[in-house]
Amino acid sequence: MSIFVLANPETTSKALANIYTILSIKFETIFLYGSFLILFFLLILAISRYGSVKISIKNKNNYSMISWCSMLFAAGIGATLLYWSTIEWIEYFNILSNDPLYDKDKVMQYSRTYPIFHWGPTAWAIYCLPVVAFGLAITKKPNSSLTFSGILNIKNIFFKTIFDVIFIGSIICAAGVGLGLSFPLISSVISKIFEINRSITLDMTTIILCSSIFATSAYIGIQNGIKRLSNINIFIVLIFLFLVLIIGPTSYILDNSIKTIVFYSFEYLNLSLSSGTKISIDWTVFYWAWWFALAPMVGTFLVNISNGKTLRQIILGTIFIGSAGCALSMLILSNLSIFQFESGILNAPTMIYENVITRDALVVTTIGNLPYGEFLLVIFALILIIFLCTTYDSASYVLASASMKKSSIKSSKSLRLLFAFIMVIQPTLLMYLNGVDSFKWIMVICSIPLIFIFALLIYSIIKNVHSIK
Repeated sequence: MSIFVLANPETTSKALANIYTILSIKFETIFLYGSFLILFFLLILAISRYGSVKISIKNKNNYSMISWCSMLFAAGIGATLLYWSTIEWIEYFNILSNDPLYDKDKVMQYSRTYPIFHWGPTAWAIYCLPVVAFGLAITKKPNSSLTFSGILNIKNIFFKTIFDVIFIGSIICAAGVGLGLSFPLISSVISKIFEINRSITLDMTTIILCSSIFATSAYIGIQNGIKRLSNINIFIVLIFLFLVLIIGPTSYILDNSIKTIVFYSFEYLNLSLSSGTKISIDWTVFYWAWWFALAPMVGTFLVNISNGKTLRQIILGTIFIGSAGCALSMLILSNLSIFQFESGILNAPTMIYENVITRDALVVTTIGNLPYGEFLLVIFALILIIFLCTTYDSASYVLASASMKKSSIKSSKSLRLLFAFIMVIQPTLLMYLNGVDSFKWIMVICSIPLIFIFALLIYSIIKNVHSIK
């Protein structure tokens, strides 16, 4: 797939974009209703008597709820959260501003609300489904391999290969999108901090630095590497968001955050089930497909750290802790950006619409406009690097674990390094050849088979939860 894109990025980008447009229209309702059904199914499972079923996995450590929540959030989000928290509202503002059905206030309400929706309970439910399916299957059969074929107990070599290729491919594709977005953003932040021009040398230095950190963390393992990085980063993120709230337009952010949460609560069903709009086709389908593609990685990683947890703890913790963390970031950073727009400090929507500035440069400019902006950018850079590392060392760990013949076998350290190396090469090449968009289309297109695999995972959960109980 990478060779296909790299051969001619411009032509393949157009071809893949056209394929995506066709598939997003045809599969829109399946993505929308299917994703909402997953959320509903998991919540019913959590509050039922089966919610007390405990996951038991051989040779895996037990973690406190604080460490578990930190690792879950760091693995499931990464640096892309802070990226989209600052600028995602702009995409919806530019779309809705041209719609005569929406007045100025409605345009801004929906622009604030859609980012929280796309990073909210439905997204985290998509992440959570494989965690529950994998956890129950391994509790029932401890020697199952941590892949789709292993969890679904597929013996036929042809179908086993197809399911495992989809499993590995979806993780690498989804990771590539995040890395493709994160590397340029980190490079732009470093460029701003040290007041140097962004160049190939700076980009390569950034990639080598980040790759070295997350490869080392993956090599060390969960207990000494990923756990420590995750705990440290959650603490730094909270400090950063608190500083932005205090230094920035505090009353504006708080007032509009409350209004957005209220509006979001009333509009959740409408946002979840309304189809045929430009936002639902271009953005909601894209996000749900992205979460589907990331779910095997997040799900497999969370299984490795969920030994001793009940289904209720896993489901409610994943959906609500993850959603709350994303909402906090979205509300603070989005409202900061909107305040600068409404105050005439930075006309972000026009700048993006007219391609005056890149998105990653706009993120840096928005934070840099605050008092003590340079200091905040240093913290921001540190968060981005650690977030990037906790997400992709988790992915390396998952891919290595999936390569073991049994889930009870500890993953090979050399394999963790190998997968860390593989994941960096692809998005690096695509980034330099302007092929990141093409990779995004590949990722979405490859998510289509996951819809049907997730239906099988639901069946697997229903079957296994009865037998374990």
